[in-house]
Amino acid sequence: MTHQAAWIKSKNAILEIASSETPSPGPEELLVKVEAIAFNPVESKVQRFEFEVHPIKYPHVLGFSYAGTVQAVGPGVKGFAKGDRITTLRPPSKLNDNRFGAFQQYALANMHSSAKLLPGTTLAAGAATILNLATVTAAFSLFQGLDRPQLSGSTSPKGQRILVYGGSSSCGGLAVQYAAAAGYDVVTTSSPRNMNDVATLKPAAILDHTKPRAEVVKALQEHGPYYRILDTIGVPSVTKILADYLSSIGGGTYNTLIPMLPGTDPLPDNVERKFENYGWAVGQDESLREWFYNELLPKGLESGIIVPTRPRWIEGGLHATQKALDMMYDGEVSGCKLILSPW
Repeated sequence: MTHQAAWIKSKNAILEIASSETPSPGPEELLVKVEAIAFNPVESKVQRFEFEVHPIKYPHVLGFSYAGTVQAVGPGVKGFAKGDRITTLRPPSKLNDNRFGAFQQYALANMHSSAKLLPGTTLAAGAATILNLATVTAAFSLFQGLDRPQLSGSTSPKGQRILVYGGSSSCGGLAVQYAAAAGYDVVTTSSPRNMNDVATLKPAAILDHTKPRAEVVKALQEHGPYYRILDTIGVPSVTKILADYLSSIGGGTYNTLIPMLPGTDPLPDNVERKFENYGWAVGQDESLREWFYNELLPKGLESGIIVPTRPRWIEGGLHATQKALDMMYDGEVSGCKLILSPW
């Protein structure tokens, strides 16, 4: 049996649609009919650059997250069966195993990086949420030491303020929700166009990041100090703003979801910028991994504690995958998550 996949045949090449052998699942693996591919900004960068955090071999099937229906299960699989609706994250050990790439009609999934979706959750919601929520969970709970949100009952206020730069981005919106649900006061940023949507995520304050740099820094000063800072944008202009802010208060440390990009000025000596591969780090801690895939992701989406980024469906099947990558790279995506069916 064969199926269609979107391939990068060589470095910097555009995607080509070609046949691929449909695999059988091995131990602890699932064969999934892919029905909702979620596009992530890093994928457009991997296609165009030599990206140290995601080195790839060619030919390559891109795609880190998707949702679909289980077609078969391999030996040793527990908790999943044929017909289950799941969302899954490509394991870091499989980044160069094309059978696990999302940009195709059938793909393999690992049971340890998959979540079974509850009846009230759409495939699009699951696909749109899994990578970004895993990123936020690891960044906050593993690397910044924040408490986890409660999935039932009330949460006591922590009395501590968190800055999430980029609240209208997919990751930023989930970060606002995660920290607010855990009892922290969250200050975030947005353009005026997206402020109404960001306000529904219940931040304590929303700052206009389209204002001049000095005004944004002043607003950050007025709403601080911050217990933790997470930059979900990571472009040089934001790096400069956060460096200016931290320098103005005597220095400090913040975490970012994006590695240092070309064009970024050196940081002041009293400012530290930390980057990790947060999206896959959630699997480093067994307790956190099990809570994320079995509790937070499925139950958070079903209960409404976690509101997925608004999906924006791209028509055209696999032939539209290059269009979606181009849209992200060209900055045409804001306040939504691109989703595509490969059929």
